[in-house]
Amino acid sequence: MRKSTHCAPSVINCGARKGCRRVPEVPELEFRSISIFQAPPQVERMVQQQRKEEGAAVYVSDDAVYIVVARGEKPTGGYGIKVVDIKEEGGDFDVHVEYSDPKPGQMVAQVVTHPFAVVKADLKDISRDTSFRFYIDGNRSWVHTARYLGE
Repeated sequence: MRKSTHCAPSVINCGARKGCRRVPEVPELEFRSISIFQAPPQVERMVQQQRKEEGAAVYVSDDAVYIVVARGEKPTGGYGIKVVDIKEEGGDFDVHVEYSDPKPGQMVAQVVTHPFAVVKADLKDISRDTSFRFYIDGNRSWVHTARYLGE
């Protein structure tokens, strides 16, 4: 299980001009990568529909949030995608994603692939207007609001 860390508890930030101020403690956000078969059936259906296009989506159930990121269609194997961090920022969330590509000359399967990742975050009671900002390799790419399962 991965944990997103924001800052150490009771950190004191002393700026040269502004004096010292206490930075509020931000609880760690736990999330984990899961297989498509560990997600609710609605998420599994959505992944099958959207994985052919590059993008992201957020699905909320009663007890968790499921985040899906996809790279779209790739000409060979060797392409990857991974959610590496999720941070809460002012009630919204920043989702950091890394892509990996095959190295030049690397042996890869000669088959069309559709790389995607699904993570489950143990978040409850999220507002319907909560934004999830997606950063791919450090660059902001998409902003989504949560989609509630069953709607």
